[in-house]
Amino acid sequence: MIFALKSTSLVTEASRDDIPVLADIHARCFQRGWSASEFQTLMADRLVQCLVLRRSTFRATDQVAGFVLARAVANEAEILTIGVHPDYRRSGCGRQLMEGLMRKLYGDRIAKLFLEVDASNDPALSLYRDLGFEKVGERKGYYTKADDTPSLALIMQVNLIGAPVKRAKR
Repeated sequence: MIFALKSTSLVTEASRDDIPVLADIHARCFQRGWSASEFQTLMADRLVQCLVLRRSTFRATDQVAGFVLARAVANEAEILTIGVHPDYRRSGCGRQLMEGLMRKLYGDRIAKLFLEVDASNDPALSLYRDLGFEKVGERKGYYTKADDTPSLALIMQVNLIGAPVKRAKR
């Protein structure tokens, strides 16, 4: 007898109980991770939305694989940060988070979504371009690499209203 072992994923709003996990994932993703206190402050802001991707497998239930925080003001939103746990990278988690956020913002009638990304982060750039983001500006020296050299940030934007959201080729 053969049994299929399939993981399931669900993008949901984060809860206060998720804050320690969010801080842990952020510390694994960035040179200077945000503390649980910083996440708590951001999540208390009514303009900030935090979504998490929960994965369930035969070994674990509702593991937080990643998250995205965005702030919406008027009809525009900006991604404050996004992170995927290293164990779940290159498995579509970032795409699921971004598509979930974009659907939510579209439902909230947000017209444009902005983000900043390190110009040397090729996997992220590939994802964002595939989702329809286009470069609209630069910030020199915005990021600092592990060797303390400055790195360029690209400012990218996607129109959520008035333009179709690109779907991934599967």
